Amino acid sequence: MTIPHLCVVGHPNKGKSSIVSTLTENDSVRIGAESGTTTSADTFEFLLDQRVLLKLTDTPGFQRARQVLSWLQSAEVSSANRPERVKQFLREPGHAQKFPDEVALLTPIMAGAGILYVVDGAQAVSPADEAEMEILRWTGQPRMAVINPMGEPRALDEWQRTLTQFFQWVRVFNPLTASVPERLTLFRAMGELLPEWSKSISELCTGLAERDQQRLQDVGFNLANYWCEQINRREPVTLLDKSGLSQAEERLRRALDEQEKQFFKHISSAWGHNHFVFENDAQWDLGSDTLMNTETWYLWGLKQRELLLVSGAAGAATGLIVDAGLGGSSFLLGALSGGVIGSVGGWLAARQLPGKRLGWLPLAQQKEFAGPVQHPNFPLVVMARALTVTRQLWHRPHAERGALTLRTSATDWSRQEQVQLLQWAKFLQQDQWKAKQQDALVKWVMGELQKVVGERE
Repeated sequence: MTIPHLCVVGHPNKGKSSIVSTLTENDSVRIGAESGTTTSADTFEFLLDQRVLLKLTDTPGFQRARQVLSWLQSAEVSSANRPERVKQFLREPGHAQKFPDEVALLTPIMAGAGILYVVDGAQAVSPADEAEMEILRWTGQPRMAVINPMGEPRALDEWQRTLTQFFQWVRVFNPLTASVPERLTLFRAMGELLPEWSKSISELCTGLAERDQQRLQDVGFNLANYWCEQINRREPVTLLDKSGLSQAEERLRRALDEQEKQFFKHISSAWGHNHFVFENDAQWDLGSDTLMNTETWYLWGLKQRELLLVSGAAGAATGLIVDAGLGGSSFLLGALSGGVIGSVGGWLAARQLPGKRLGWLPLAQQKEFAGPVQHPNFPLVVMARALTVTRQLWHRPHAERGALTLRTSATDWSRQEQVQLLQWAKFLQQDQWKAKQQDALVKWVMGELQKVVGERE
């Protein structure tokens, strides 16, 4: 089976490296706003199940296209001999020093690679662009073009009319926003450039769809298990006095934060996102936004009024009605066993919800352990943060190097879903967790992720 190999070429700063990064799912490809980030021809492979199905060579941009074309046209050659004329250009003494970028990008093409030409749909076609396209036509290699809408695509129609004169296929493709279906469309066009490439590209497209379905199942199980572990996490109290409990609580804080970091690191690494940072969409001055920074819980979970209603519904197994007007200093009033503030087996709430700098942490002491965290917002916060990162990494193009913006909160879910999550947390902490509940949790998580798939398609 022949492995398709294309050189990604074009003028500097048109998104060539971004296209290579997104199509090969490799965020190690160097991308920069300044000209000249790519200084040599580097080949990257797209692998599925450890099998190479596509090769893309990232190349320096054209710098002196009109001078190169002038050299090519300085001798009379037939159309059939134009590829040989390009090879003569590469063999000419001194050209590697005089035209280093053109020699670097044309060498792999004349060695047999196809061409993926990248242009900016916001810029009008220039004489230099026409010279580049004519040079590529002289190579005689299979070629397609991609219009990268880097800004307002004012020149899109002009580019399409021009490119169809030089290339077999022309596609519009934004590597910073491309969904899987958009990538598949581009892959299929590549498969039609040469008959011998069709089998490899067909396997690539089929394998990509199967991998994403397996990825959905895997992350559904992993996220559900992570949530269960966080809800039940506890730390032993080694000193049976007040200092021992304080130390255990601090260890629990650190353990919960660290476990969240490890979960994020695991899914990002598994999906090839090794270079990214987090950024918060909301504007606040609350210090580091770690899981156990309770001052930010109201942004991830529910505020006091909504939390009162939802936690009441989750604990009111006997049908108690919770007064929606309760709040503030009255938060502890009107709640009986099984209500908002239950007995030992219910939620252990506090008079002050997260949101004030009091160093308060809602932990419950159970025998010789600190934890698990009993506050009713905690299960919602853990799930909201985990789903936020997972949803955004799910189809994040590898060329996108911006910070992840964290937006999701428990308010995005229906009241029924909020109550269900709190009930599941209570089952876990009361050792009443069963396989059917685990299955239901996994199914719900996968449903939330499926919404992302539908949105991107």
